[in-house]
Amino acid sequence: MLALLMCCAAVQAQTADSVDVLHYSLQLDLSNGKPFRGDALLTVRLLRPCNEIGLNLSGNVDSIKVNNISTSGNNILHIPTAGIAPGDTFTVAIAYRGSGHVESYGFGGFHFDNDMSYNLGAAFGEALHPIGRAVFPCRDNFNDKATYTISVKTKAGWTAECSGMLQSRSVDSDGCEHSVWNISHPVCTYLVGISQADYHRILDTVAGYPLTIGYTTQDSATTCSVYALLDAVVPKFEECFGPYRWGRIGYIGTAMGSMEHVNNIALARPAMASVSQAGQSTIAHELGHAWFGNLVTCEEEGDMWINEGGASFTSEVAREATHGRRASNATYQRDLDNVLRTTHHTDYSYLALHGMPHTYTYGSTTYDKGAMVWHSLRGYLGDSLFYASLRTLMERCAFGNIDAYRLRDSLSRYSGVDLTGFFDFHVFNPGFNNYNVSIGQGEGYQTTNNVSVAISQNSVGTTTLMRHNRVPVTFFGADGRRHKEWFAFAGTDTVIASHMLPFTPAYCVLDLDCELSDAATVDSMRLFGTSGTFPTDMTFFALRAPSPEHITQYYIEHHYAPAFDVDTLAGVLRPARRYWVVRGEHAVNNGVMGRFRFIRDGYMSSEYPYLDEGFYSNSASLDSMALLWRPAAGTAWQVVSAHHVGNRNDGHFTVDNLRTGEYTLAVIDTNILAIGDTPSAPHSAAPTLFPNPVHSGEPIAIDADTDAPFSVTFVDAAGRTAWHRDSCRNGERLSPDLPAGTYTVKIENHSTKQQSKIIIL
Repeated sequence: MLALLMCCAAVQAQTADSVDVLHYSLQLDLSNGKPFRGDALLTVRLLRPCNEIGLNLSGNVDSIKVNNISTSGNNILHIPTAGIAPGDTFTVAIAYRGSGHVESYGFGGFHFDNDMSYNLGAAFGEALHPIGRAVFPCRDNFNDKATYTISVKTKAGWTAECSGMLQSRSVDSDGCEHSVWNISHPVCTYLVGISQADYHRILDTVAGYPLTIGYTTQDSATTCSVYALLDAVVPKFEECFGPYRWGRIGYIGTAMGSMEHVNNIALARPAMASVSQAGQSTIAHELGHAWFGNLVTCEEEGDMWINEGGASFTSEVAREATHGRRASNATYQRDLDNVLRTTHHTDYSYLALHGMPHTYTYGSTTYDKGAMVWHSLRGYLGDSLFYASLRTLMERCAFGNIDAYRLRDSLSRYSGVDLTGFFDFHVFNPGFNNYNVSIGQGEGYQTTNNVSVAISQNSVGTTTLMRHNRVPVTFFGADGRRHKEWFAFAGTDTVIASHMLPFTPAYCVLDLDCELSDAATVDSMRLFGTSGTFPTDMTFFALRAPSPEHITQYYIEHHYAPAFDVDTLAGVLRPARRYWVVRGEHAVNNGVMGRFRFIRDGYMSSEYPYLDEGFYSNSASLDSMALLWRPAAGTAWQVVSAHHVGNRNDGHFTVDNLRTGEYTLAVIDTNILAIGDTPSAPHSAAPTLFPNPVHSGEPIAIDADTDAPFSVTFVDAAGRTAWHRDSCRNGERLSPDLPAGTYTVKIENHSTKQQSKIIIL
């Protein structure tokens, strides 16, 4: 069978553009189980001169006729077309027997179980992922779309549920049902669903469309209640993606499930009658394929994220329709955290969405990160523009195919926004970007509504940085007022030196409304009239209020990226690959306790595996691990806690008097760093730079903690040396002519290494 599949793949590659199947007329006799008998009549158009074409079939051919003339031999890989001119339409009639082929993975193929027969159209483990060939002779690929007429004879006492619209149903004298189904819109072979069982049916309507639910083992009342979500979901999907094109919505319960066959969605039986969030998400995901995959299909398997990532994104839209945006955001953040922690392990590396290797076509990157990118594109464009562009795409590309490049260009044209930078980073490269935002020169001390905003960027799983950025920042006033703005910039980072807000900000929060699929999650906690310990859901952090009278609002960002500048701190032996930002209505010495969670890498009993991968793997290193803090970006890091609770595998570092600012974990040299230490010369004192910010080319005075000459190096956000001078002295005024941005200024001689940040306007 392996050799046959390899040969089929080779023939398909050679003739992919030589033939177009316009229509399949199938007659299937399933009355005796397997092997089953079939007759297929294909209406085909020849696209270019060739003497033969090949079809895919997992079965045995009894006869082949071309234009009703028998061929000499029954080799389905070599069907003669001599004498047929390009542009001509001809017929191929094939009588065959099917074995009920199922791929070695156990999913795709035609399953014959004791209580039902059904196909699943995607083969995860075979050379050709579409597996319509398990049911009928066909052109198994993502491009050759056709219409269908399907006639099915069932086992006695059983009934059929198939893709398409039911044309007729009757029962013969032996108790076998005969039914005819018609698919009037062109679809790929893998999207044709055929099944038979002793079905119980629920017949209803939803949003004006007939709804058919076929099940065998579930309770009828429970099953009926499960699909109540469709009353909200179908109108929401049409509002966002355009009209539903397939006439009828249908689901059947199967032993294996789940697969998005047109009008005949297969669901694993547990999901068929489940009101759990996972079950409801699966129901919505498979329906979402009616747009992402069934209506507009990926050109090749290497862009499967368009189909599967898009359908996974529709589950998020469905959650929003049924439970609101807040609940949808909570689900999204759990999914994002799981992707950031585990997907590169599940798929064995960070992978780009486009050009996905065959082995990982149906992996976590495709489904889960793919959904994150659709989500992030929604935030990048904004709801109105994003959904308007998608509706235009679904209209103009209906029943066709698209790849990532044409998707980029189409959405850029429809939205009027150049999406080259977005696709370059999120689709054509692996990994995630991470932003760090700050305002002023010490957050919490602003005295005016005219502020400077600095945004820095680094990345995870790639050395690439996003070059066309849009970042949402929400500003909070001391009186609780809030104001959100999007900051657009090109390059690695940006500084907006003078930005007018409607009020004086006390602090700001990055991506509060969960609109970016970057390497961070965010959560909030309001302590009001209560005491005790309160965890935040997805930031691995908890607060403990000192008394019921305590009132404080906190926002916590958890970043899956190395903290900025911590690796340059003398005494840090190994920094963690994640950090926290704590912001909020903070009063000094207010007695609020903060708990920062750690989980030893390799401790697989945890519900959050890989949280501290590559950082904390040997439990003995806990003795030299500490929590570091700094009040704001550009200031010096210091050790604030070496006190941990819990066990050596899963515990927390605690801070008795929580302060706002940035926190991270690190393995430290305790001979150099101690609790409460702010590193000073000769290790990492912070020189004073004045003025700061400064306009490019204007003189800068440097006050460093050394009397000896020293070198000065300006390092840009990408880690490159932008300017250097030797033999400088304290008080000397330097005038580097540099592009606007945030720079690390390094001071170094035989006795000291110091650094600080400067903003150049």
